[in-house]
Amino acid sequence: MRARVALGAAALSASAALFVSAGSPVAGYAESAPPGFSGGFNEQTCHACHFHAELDSGPGRLTIAGVPEHFAAGEPYQITVTLTRPEMKLAGFQLTARFKDGGAQAGTLAPGPGEEARIGIDLQGDVQYANQRRKGAELTLPETARWSLVWTAPQSPAPVVFHVAANAANADETAEGDSIHTTIADALPNRSGPP
Repeated sequence: MRARVALGAAALSASAALFVSAGSPVAGYAESAPPGFSGGFNEQTCHACHFHAELDSGPGRLTIAGVPEHFAAGEPYQITVTLTRPEMKLAGFQLTARFKDGGAQAGTLAPGPGEEARIGIDLQGDVQYANQRRKGAELTLPETARWSLVWTAPQSPAPVVFHVAANAANADETAEGDSIHTTIADALPNRSGPP
């Protein structure tokens, strides 16, 4: 009889947990999204969870500035990601820098000066993912979010591609009502020797 009561209680607890989790809204990732959602090399974007609006739709705009057309091996470059969208209340992003051929990590990423509390770098496999942290989800200006990173160029003289996905969020801590924007930028190694 005790086994039946214990089994019945376990089934009831499991059913209650399922009901509660199914009825709860999906939480957003203000602290940072898990790695693997930059949109590059067959990865999904934030749109995998925040699919309320079509990808890259509406009046929002995502830009990446500071990516050099040609990079010098080992040199640091200030990279700025900017997301604008009317009525945006919170924002998040994920950025990667990888070799165009194969998708391996290209150089290193770090938060820009003074951005250490706003930006974190996560690792999945050998690939770095730059993300906002909770403080970095706050807007820098009305309807504008901006994040600054330092990219140190790789020693290998091969083309690099930057993939960025960003979430213009409505601050309700759910996936509903958010808009996802994406962009890419390319950088080529400096040519050495005669043309």
